[in-house]
Amino acid sequence: MFKKPKAMHQTWTLNGVYANWKLTVAIEPGEYAHDVPEWPGEKLAPLVGHFFEAVNLYELRRDAELTHRLD
Repeated sequence: MFKKPKAMHQTWTLNGVYANWKLTVAIEPGEYAHDVPEWPGEKLAPLVGHFFEAVNLYELRRDAELTHRLD
């Protein structure tokens, strides 16, 4: 019986003022691998932290642009 390769998929969402943001990480086995082990959260934490920081900065910039236009 053919065994389907195991992959890891994880998604984080952030509901912002101007958009709902979603980051999905998919780690799939390579050509010669049979599966992908679950990555511990601390391994992905820097990536997720960067995503949240980037979203926050974008939303703050957008808020500042709108405030500037209202002046």
